[in-house]
Amino acid sequence: MGSTANDFVAKISKALAEGERRGIYVTAGAGSCDLEAQQFGRYPSGEEEQIPLGRPHHLETPPGPRDPGSPDGTSRLCYFLDGVQSSREIGRIEMAPVIIATVAAAIVNRCERRFSRMPLESPPVVVQAVILPRSAGDAMVETFWDLLQAAGFAELGPDEVPSSQHLILDSAAYMDEADPSDYVGMRERSRVRVRALRERLEGGMLRQWEGDDRTLEDPDAWIAVDGQLKDIRESNRRAIGLIKSVARPEFVGKDVGMLLDLEPGMRTTSFVPDWQLRRDPGERRTSWYLRVWPPQRGADALGSLMRVEAPQGTEPDLIDEISRWILAERAPLAKPDPRWPAMIYPIHYVEKILKPLVQGSERAYARLERQLASNGRN
Repeated sequence: MGSTANDFVAKISKALAEGERRGIYVTAGAGSCDLEAQQFGRYPSGEEEQIPLGRPHHLETPPGPRDPGSPDGTSRLCYFLDGVQSSREIGRIEMAPVIIATVAAAIVNRCERRFSRMPLESPPVVVQAVILPRSAGDAMVETFWDLLQAAGFAELGPDEVPSSQHLILDSAAYMDEADPSDYVGMRERSRVRVRALRERLEGGMLRQWEGDDRTLEDPDAWIAVDGQLKDIRESNRRAIGLIKSVARPEFVGKDVGMLLDLEPGMRTTSFVPDWQLRRDPGERRTSWYLRVWPPQRGADALGSLMRVEAPQGTEPDLIDEISRWILAERAPLAKPDPRWPAMIYPIHYVEKILKPLVQGSERAYARLERQLASNGRN
């Protein structure tokens, strides 16, 4: 990862130097400011949160708590997919923020159901990108974009799965009216763009897993994905998504009270979220909430809930079985992660592998900061 980060920084440095010769200066920005750690108001991080909440479509009636049965310690979850991201502002061209980001994803296979042997299916995929508001119409940003391309950065096609190359992304893409003076808005959009890059990387890995001969030959092999199920083939429906943050429940009215009072080890009846009902039928998933642990001291009643996504049409008996698998995954605890009450250990294990890959480039990035600070334009 160190050599990759150095190459990434060298390409940016080359574009910066050429930009200065053309009168384009990147003012030193927030430096070590981590965009993921900031709170943004206009563009929430989750797609579903951007749409006003409506009543979900309940798949089991009457809506309420259900007992999936006691777990017997076994689980058919054999593969675990997770991704991480990190982004920071290195500077700005007048009011246009220049963001650098690293995303990484991997799948772990728990051989023989033993936690002591969880090898990576293949080396983690790491993608680094520079993000600029190209479509906002600023001529200097457009020129710097061209300089980055000349230095070796590649654009990402609409349906292309990111690989381990260095990319350049447009934070103002897909916006009807991008305001080049909206500095805060462009930073918010950059974070959304990084999230979309990570999700596209994870989706590509899931499709690759679904097409693997070993996966197709083993009917007992299921995969748990951290987050929503974005891309899943109908020919292979053995995947579930685990959404460990329930910041805003999908229920409304009295059903919210039922959710808050859900006992440990219980699930809700299944449903399709309202925001999924407004999309193409192929993007709909069967969801339910599962209370993994009792509410923890100092946390609210949502802290130990997870929302589970499964392929559309998943029957109640299978929902119960999947819930028992998840409950069986409660040991060992995913500590010291503060999200452990709604996080299974294998996902924590993958994240622990990936985080050093996105956080280990600080020394290389510090060179960029020194280069920007020495240009005399701050």
